Amino acid sequence: MKKRFLSTKNTFTIAILWGLVLFLITMLVLNLTKGNIPVAPIIIISLVTAFILWVLLDTRYVIKNNFLLYRSGPIRGRVDITKIKSIKRFSGLNVPVMLKPALDTKGFIVTYNQFDDLFISPKMSDIFIEEIKKINPKIEVI
Repeated sequence: MKKRFLSTKNTFTIAILWGLVLFLITMLVLNLTKGNIPVAPIIIISLVTAFILWVLLDTRYVIKNNFLLYRSGPIRGRVDITKIKSIKRFSGLNVPVMLKPALDTKGFIVTYNQFDDLFISPKMSDIFIEEIKKINPKIEVI
């Protein structure tokens, strides 16, 4: 059975990302109306805008068949829940983790395998922890 959790969203982060999207679209439209713009900048601006929109609209976590599946736009992966060692609550701008498929600065640092870490920010975090602990009760929640 699947359990889905959307990412919580930090207002400041969301405002910056949407502002960037609006700025890029405005720049694209203004340059297209002037004409004589090279194709390469149009493609680059369009791809960057699409990437940001994809991340904004598709960041979530799914618990399915003993795996934690995460996705944030094109960034996707899975973690074997039986190999999770600890889940630590974290809040702050400087998250000490390389992989951060999240839209908030408050969330969890999930430590699995020997040295692997992942930062996630699921809504309904208490239910999320309960569901993870059902699969692996040995997980240390810090």
